Amino acid sequence: MKKHLLAALTLVPLLALPTASAADVSCSGTLRNRTVDGDVKVRRGASCTLINVRVDGNVEVERGGSVNIRSSTIDGNVEGEDGFRQITVTGSRVDGNVEAERGGGVSVENTRVDGNLKLERNSGALRVSRVTVDGNLECENNARTPTGGSNRVNGDREGQCRRL
Repeated sequence: MKKHLLAALTLVPLLALPTASAADVSCSGTLRNRTVDGDVKVRRGASCTLINVRVDGNVEVERGGSVNIRSSTIDGNVEGEDGFRQITVTGSRVDGNVEAERGGGVSVENTRVDGNLKLERNSGALRVSRVTVDGNLECENNARTPTGGSNRVNGDREGQCRRL
């Protein structure tokens, strides 16, 4: 009995140790028909396509990277870091925010965004069409005026997106 108690007391502190999220995926290429139990990271200069993928985290696009998300569910945010090349989201659901700032082009079509959709200081073509946004649709200081329409926004339409 004492041996079991001693073993249990030895192992208990190990249960409290932090663990790295081994489920995060670095994407370069195509992920199809699968679930990712963490974040999808599109590294510097990489291109990633997600088709019919469920991401139980965020999709993060680094400088020079591009992502094409089709028929997928993202449980977190889609985030473009400074200098991303392209973010495309089509026929998908994002349970968090879509945030693209200081990057290239963005296209969001036939998609539901449960948070905010924010496009700020981007240099490429921007399109928001047939999108349901539960939060705000915000577009500020982009080099090109965003195009699109037929959007349903439950929050505010702000800046360059107020007519979309």
